[in-house]
Amino acid sequence: MAPPMSRRRFLLESGALTALAWLGLAAYGHRPLPPLASPALGDPARRTLEAALEVLLPSDAPWDEVAAGVDAFLADADPFATAQLRLALQALEHLGGTWLPPTRFSRLDPDARRAALTRWERSPVATFRQIFQALRRLAGFSWYADPRTWAAIGYDGPTVGR
Repeated sequence: MAPPMSRRRFLLESGALTALAWLGLAAYGHRPLPPLASPALGDPARRTLEAALEVLLPSDAPWDEVAAGVDAFLADADPFATAQLRLALQALEHLGGTWLPPTRFSRLDPDARRAALTRWERSPVATFRQIFQALRRLAGFSWYADPRTWAAIGYDGPTVGR
């Protein structure tokens, strides 16, 4: 019969095993992705914006084009507003995913992203709700500013210049 394991050895071995498992899961959930051409937001924030727009916009919407338009607009916009959006997208990316296994928001499947955004919409944390509202408004404004969407909502374009 083997001698009983000491408490110190048990804690050291279980702690080391837990740390190794956590690092393995973290490495799996955070593998690198191909770069994007993002003029204002940067690749990570742009990828998070695309992931959010994919579930916030109608299913037939070109969410990648909308994200590119937002990014191009922000390249000429107020740097403070751009930095605030980048910070909000970083919060969503790192806090909006799953904890076990640790997965970033942009790496979730669309249904899980939709569920995460619903949690943020109803969150008791005011900052999460504010970030959700900002993304929802940004998605709506960016989508309906596109002339391709005007006919579907009965808008025949601006009256100025007619």
